[in-house]
Amino acid sequence: MKIFERFEFVGNHPALYDPEQKMLIISDLHLGLESLMADSGMFMPRFQLSEMKDDLSDMLEKKDIERVMVCGDIKHEFSETSHGERKEVEEFLEFLLDSVENISLVKGNHDNYLIYTVRRYPNVSLEEEFVFENTAFIHGHDKREIIGGLDVKYVVMGHEHPALTLTDEIGVKEKIRCFLYGETRGGTKLIVMPAFSSLATGSNVNMIGDNQILSPVLREMVDLGEMEAIGVDREAGLFKFPKLKEMKEAV
Repeated sequence: MKIFERFEFVGNHPALYDPEQKMLIISDLHLGLESLMADSGMFMPRFQLSEMKDDLSDMLEKKDIERVMVCGDIKHEFSETSHGERKEVEEFLEFLLDSVENISLVKGNHDNYLIYTVRRYPNVSLEEEFVFENTAFIHGHDKREIIGGLDVKYVVMGHEHPALTLTDEIGVKEKIRCFLYGETRGGTKLIVMPAFSSLATGSNVNMIGDNQILSPVLREMVDLGEMEAIGVDREAGLFKFPKLKEMKEAV
């Protein structure tokens, strides 16, 4: 299974692989989230980074990866970078740099002060967006001019943490992360990545109204009902769904 006959899935992970660029694409890590929850008085075992490293090790074994692209929100805290958060980001970067040549980090709305950590690593780049060949990588928390202003065929973004709420015949609900894909009103092919963090709450894109969507890209530049979804679950696998408007009609 592929998206747009180009971007490949890697096992049952919330990630994509671009074979043309030998690039692994993930988004929304929210490193340091457990530390922030602990600081607020909520006990949370710290497993997120370990789980991410296990998933990345599996994908690095499966694919020939030279670059890792993260479409924003590498860290979680908005206003500062705590000691625990900085150490997690450093451990994440050093883990990847043992296996890949370059890491490209799109600056998300949570990534204030990240530059002070990233600048220690010469093979790690932090930018507002990246363009490789005909593909632009953005976070999606604001309307990047790159979508309509440059000659790109594909845009890959994060920020929304798309998820689907599924209900069985007896009313039990299950929420799974998903990839969204379709076209902007200008004809650019768009992919919205699920959060790589298993702790990041997702937007129930098949249940909420368009005005409740977080990203202005999706609210203002896309007919959300025309977007299609592929659910992803580490245990159950990948599931292709129809257009969101058809799923909403079925609810």
